[in-house]
Amino acid sequence: MRVEQIFSCHNYSENKKVKLAALEFTDYALVWWDQMQKERVRNGKRPITTWEEMRATMRRRFVPSYYRRELHNHLQHLTKGSKSVDEYYKEMEIAMIRTNIVEDNEATMARF
Repeated sequence: MRVEQIFSCHNYSENKKVKLAALEFTDYALVWWDQMQKERVRNGKRPITTWEEMRATMRRRFVPSYYRRELHNHLQHLTKGSKSVDEYYKEMEIAMIRTNIVEDNEATMARF
């Protein structure tokens, strides 16, 4: 999300967005990215040059298939417990944003 905010503040070309994001890679991610781009060229494919394509490729590689299911499960089993109402609400709202769930106010209030 931080990267998205930076990109929205500047008028970077798609190719520059990809290059700037790749500059932040370290360790395995850096090795993987370099190898993947070289392999694409070797196989006659063009290198990844758009931010959306880069994000999708990274998600396929680094986000497990069960990630969204776990986010939904976390939201379903979220309880207030000893948290303040404010802490509980923030945790619930973050979980809803990450799972792309939009509720009306009554449905949200029912979670309390």
